[in-house]
Amino acid sequence: MTSPWADEQPMPCGRGRYRAAPVGILDEYTRRRIAAVLLVVIAVVGVLAIADVGPFSDPPTPEELAQETVEDFFAAAAAGDFDSFCGLMTKPARQAIEVRAGAIAAQEGLEGCAEILGTLVGKQLRGSQLEITLSSVSGNRARVETELKVKGEAGRQQRSVLLELRGDEWKIYDPGFG
Repeated sequence: MTSPWADEQPMPCGRGRYRAAPVGILDEYTRRRIAAVLLVVIAVVGVLAIADVGPFSDPPTPEELAQETVEDFFAAAAAGDFDSFCGLMTKPARQAIEVRAGAIAAQEGLEGCAEILGTLVGKQLRGSQLEITLSSVSGNRARVETELKVKGEAGRQQRSVLLELRGDEWKIYDPGFG
């Protein structure tokens, strides 16, 4: 007795009567398109990771936040915005400046931190350039080491700016001068 399937030729992709169709055979054009799409996707993911955006972003560290406050502080001074400059200091720091410069302020008729600093050190700090060299945080206190290049002076001045966390904002309690 012979099998009814005896005259069938075996398929190259497997054994038996029920075989799956061949898988994974793509023409050259399709393979190249898939490779190009994968390359673009990998490049986009790499750019997002390097730029620290999208799913790769992370919140700023306390050191970065303290450093940002110091940068804003000296940027306000360089721009001549002494209201913002004084607004980034703690109230005791502003009062200390007013007390230290009290005699000169009374003579010139100056009131408040912004007027005093604008008159006494405004010309020096306008156009200054800041470089942060070190930033460290311990609890609610921070220290940011800076080098300040004052317009018209040779060299850089090293300053240690001390900050205190008030609520969720860093405030400067010792600007490193005065």
